[in-house]
Amino acid sequence: MRVEQIRAKSIVRKEKGSRDIHLNPYQGCFHDCAYCDGKAESYNMHEDFGTRILAKTNSPNLLEKYLRGLGFAPVNRPRTGTLADYSPDAKVGLKKAMPAKFLINISGGVCDVYQPAEAEVGLSRKVMQVVYDYDFPVFLLTKNKLVLKDLDLLVKINRSQGATVAFTVTLADERLQKIFEPNASTTSERFDALKALHEAGIHTGIWALPLLPWIGDTDGNVEGIMKGAKGAGVEWIICDGLTLKPGRQKDAFLRVIGQHFPELLPKYQRMYSNEDRYGAPDVGAARALGLDNPWSKGKRFAGKHGIEYKSWHGG
Repeated sequence: MRVEQIRAKSIVRKEKGSRDIHLNPYQGCFHDCAYCDGKAESYNMHEDFGTRILAKTNSPNLLEKYLRGLGFAPVNRPRTGTLADYSPDAKVGLKKAMPAKFLINISGGVCDVYQPAEAEVGLSRKVMQVVYDYDFPVFLLTKNKLVLKDLDLLVKINRSQGATVAFTVTLADERLQKIFEPNASTTSERFDALKALHEAGIHTGIWALPLLPWIGDTDGNVEGIMKGAKGAGVEWIICDGLTLKPGRQKDAFLRVIGQHFPELLPKYQRMYSNEDRYGAPDVGAARALGLDNPWSKGKRFAGKHGIEYKSWHGG
């Protein structure tokens, strides 16, 4: 892993129709998961995505600039007695009412914010410190137990505005998990981290996606994930299937399937032969191959174990 420090022009991304914001202080991900669609050309990532990590060192300053531009001021930061204590347009202390708060998602989806580079650079903690200073709620998504190093800060945010940490968990069998997620924390380490977060009062959830066809979408695997989630005190879970965008992502994933599961390769090739630009499988082929709907299966097993089931679109 090679970490390069860069300065970004912007960091905040907003989704249409939502006040919430998303940000990620890293580009590239050392976890290098076989199925990651961050490798797809549409994300405009560098080709050595899994070995060269770009750390956006000015991320905390960019978030603070964004929040100040909206009229917010730090409320959990020691006072300096200068105008730096206040938002740019608040002339007399904090008498001017601030806008309504929104959720800050420190999770880029394709580049893990607690990947091993975080141990070296610590940008996610610095960004989260800004979140605490400005008294906002936070959501984190990761595959790495490294998030526990910032449990103290998460507890403070949670007491004030609320903190949620979700882990991606796709495979209960760690032998399989290491094939597809070679540099992430093991499945058992993720469940241990979720349990520690739960015991500290942090809200927790699981993204069980992608459930890989014929590998991760089996009854045994989904049941294993649900049992682990229940044991860790997880509040909610999301399940969904695999998308393979044509080009680098699909090619890289099929190479792994060909190497480790050659008997499945023709099935994957058939199911994703439609070359959908967003990577969606051919529904007709999936049905012909006898695949269950992973979203429906996840809902059924979540109900069996008494875990709240969510749509990853927010419903």
